[in-house]
Amino acid sequence: MMLRGYRAGDLELLSGTWLSGELLGLPLPNWPVLAEPATVGPPSDETSELCVAPGTGFVRYCDVDWVHRRARLEIGVRREAVDSAELLISAAVAYGFRTLSLRRVYGWVTPATHPPPYLCERAGLQREATIPSAVWFDGRPVPREIWAAVRRD
Repeated sequence: MMLRGYRAGDLELLSGTWLSGELLGLPLPNWPVLAEPATVGPPSDETSELCVAPGTGFVRYCDVDWVHRRARLEIGVRREAVDSAELLISAAVAYGFRTLSLRRVYGWVTPATHPPPYLCERAGLQREATIPSAVWFDGRPVPREIWAAVRRD
């Protein structure tokens, strides 16, 4: 899967029914009807990079630390492209390492949203930590995990 830079015509890819800020933002099946979709704004400064996979979703590298070569990943997958999630997360890690020359990429995963852990594992990410009661979800505090990959060269 190829990632490309964000263009104004890609705006529809930047919103969906996933939990905001997730490493693997898969569409949630029971999204409340009156709830606003999660949205990501276009890039605004040098601490973020935004890429899209046309028809599939977006990849955002947030809090990019160009000195220490690390960034937090956020990925949003369109409902009709869920089958491409594994390719998208693998492309995100590869783009971060090869194109942006990052040494470490990491992101938040909320187990309560039931993301398949093998998607992160197959992309080379490993669970580093679990933070209890880190986010409010479905009417209660739930833990979040930090998953990361480190380039070894």
